[in-house]
Amino acid sequence: MKTLLYATDCNPNTEEALKYAHRLSRVLKASFHVLHVYDLRSFTTANVRSRGVLEKNYFLDQLEVLKQYCKEQLKNELGAMDAEFHAVKSTNISKAILKTAQDIKADLVIVGVKSTKSLRGFFTGNIAKNLMDKLKSPLLILPDDYYLHDISTVLYATDFEPTDVFALKRVAKLVESYRALIKVFHIPLKTEVNVENKMEVFKEEVMKKIDYPEIIFSIEYADDVESGIHNSIQEEIPEMLVMMEREQPSFFDRLFCKDTVETIEGKISIPLLVFNKKSILEMYGQDSNDTLKEQTMN
Repeated sequence: MKTLLYATDCNPNTEEALKYAHRLSRVLKASFHVLHVYDLRSFTTANVRSRGVLEKNYFLDQLEVLKQYCKEQLKNELGAMDAEFHAVKSTNISKAILKTAQDIKADLVIVGVKSTKSLRGFFTGNIAKNLMDKLKSPLLILPDDYYLHDISTVLYATDFEPTDVFALKRVAKLVESYRALIKVFHIPLKTEVNVENKMEVFKEEVMKKIDYPEIIFSIEYADDVESGIHNSIQEEIPEMLVMMEREQPSFFDRLFCKDTVETIEGKISIPLLVFNKKSILEMYGQDSNDTLKEQTMN
């Protein structure tokens, strides 16, 4: 990964997320970009020119706010200011993040959950879904106050699809510096058949395509996907959960449903890395799974 984008609202209570993103960029040797999306307050001015001056000054103020925030929060980090700063005026946070990610060709986008201590905060269910549905790059969602000290175990939830193989290869590249264990697990539906055979076929495909020794496979039985995921997290105590966002209704629809849960907080206590199946397929411009399988060999 060459380019990492972290979106922040410059709230002092989200300093651990900023440090996590910065430290991960250094481990990956990726360029570090920090984005601050701000609202333009209403101005009552005599003419258009003076309004333009005020807007420019406000942009410069917000850019300085972003730089000072990073300088203060990362003051003890080696090379902390080796970053690119983006202050973007927008009333639509998800669109601003998507456009910036596209402009800089981000390989990974990182956001935090909405802080209960923030008046605005980044992360609501709608923003989460918009980003996961449209981002070409994977999205890493950080819980409040999560400290990056090491990555020793990563959980990957699979449905035995070729896009999972592609995503797993990206995950292996992400965690290889940590020599982390990747546990690939599947939670079968009650009506699902031939689960063991499907897992063996998928395992063989992964081992052929990905040259990373620390991968194991498991079938986890549970009443439903959500409880199965939480059981696995409690048992393995991983530092990251990885999933594929698919077109059909999924765990994410329940996770981010505004009628049942306001934010991811309280549902997932560890970083959540999300790949988008549709974006992966569009990236390779193919209709068949065979083409994607071939790509994972490169």
